[in-house]
Amino acid sequence: MWLFFIKGKKMSVEDAADLASFFDTDEHAVVAVIESVNVSGVFDNDYIDALDVSGTVPMFTCAATDLYAIVPAVGRGTTAVINSVSYIIENIKNDGTGVAILILSEA
Repeated sequence: MWLFFIKGKKMSVEDAADLASFFDTDEHAVVAVIESVNVSGVFDNDYIDALDVSGTVPMFTCAATDLYAIVPAVGRGTTAVINSVSYIIENIKNDGTGVAILILSEA
């Protein structure tokens, strides 16, 4: 079983089918357009206020296999369009459970 967090909620995943259900656009996922390809995932743009620094941190969480199979050249500096807003991928964190977290900044 895998454990990960989406929108601050702890989720458990038994297999790839469970993982796919978390990134279903009929549930709580949205579509990001990355290199002209649609990738389903969960978008967060939480406000953070820590150590006298505050701001939003946009992130897109998706299945790593979907990201790399569909868009093999994705990396730092790649553009992602989510909800009609353009973002630049600043970093990609693979959590070891099959989930990739894209750290974004507005373009």
